[in-house]
Amino acid sequence: YVGEISPRKLRGFANSTSSFFWSLGKAIGQISGQRELLGSQSLWPMLMASCGFPALIQLVTLPFFPESPPYLLMHKGDQEGCKKAIRQLWGEGHHQAEIDDIMKEKATMKNTKILSVLELMKEQAFRWQLYTIVILTATVQLCGINAV
Repeated sequence: YVGEISPRKLRGFANSTSSFFWSLGKAIGQISGQRELLGSQSLWPMLMASCGFPALIQLVTLPFFPESPPYLLMHKGDQEGCKKAIRQLWGEGHHQAEIDDIMKEKATMKNTKILSVLELMKEQAFRWQLYTIVILTATVQLCGINAV
């Protein structure tokens, strides 16, 4: 969501920042799970419950956020809703250039063929990218980094 609602010039920063906070959360989970902190038999329920606090905050606050402007314009075709969401997220100002960028992206996506998984596996142009993604994902799964 953060990556979609960010202006184009800040989108890369927003996406990389969220990855940083995911990693930071994993590290904090590992550290707080040590026996000396919250990893003891009597305190582990608090450690497990602490994961629910960010989810609860998100559950309460997310309904008050507007829909993503690209979603409104590209998938629903609601240009006025898109303008309203942009004004709510980015403030008043001239945002026609961002709307034009979204429209260009929509036009590009219209001409793009969506491949099925089987077609993707058969397409030789994507084979090395597919191998790389599978190997990286398997490596992350096997190394245990996402066990937090």
